[in-house]
Amino acid sequence: MFTDKQTYFLKLNLDGQRVKTRQQGHITLSYLEGHDIIDTANQVFGFGNWCYSVKELMQISEETNRNGHLVIGYRAIVTVTVHDVHRKHLAIREDVGYGTGIAKEHAAAHESAGKEAVTDAMKRAFRTFGNQFGNALYDKEQKRVDHPERSPRHSP
Repeated sequence: MFTDKQTYFLKLNLDGQRVKTRQQGHITLSYLEGHDIIDTANQVFGFGNWCYSVKELMQISEETNRNGHLVIGYRAIVTVTVHDVHRKHLAIREDVGYGTGIAKEHAAAHESAGKEAVTDAMKRAFRTFGNQFGNALYDKEQKRVDHPERSPRHSP
């Protein structure tokens, strides 16, 4: 289904300069940003050869935090479809994502939570295409990530 060039690129180690980190509790999480995933999909598959659709977007929680802000939670199910260059074959992936919106106004909290859930689900669906879409980050040792601070002898 994929060209040799696409397959080669998908198998490459992930460039560690694309990786972002954030704290969640006492854990540091590594991730790729949504715009990075979209740019990579455009580069690998072509602008007109992939798309995503939101299968489900559902509010799953609503609370008020200590500061009096609304904390809204959403779940999204997103389907990613990739066509080959001849538009004969499809690769379809689907995954679930979650998002939280925190704001004083209902609309702002809902908007933020919905967007975050959709982006999270899209990123998770794309990761099934391999390292270039963040699957390499699920390995705790990140052996398939080329981190700039690592010396070449530590890279696989």
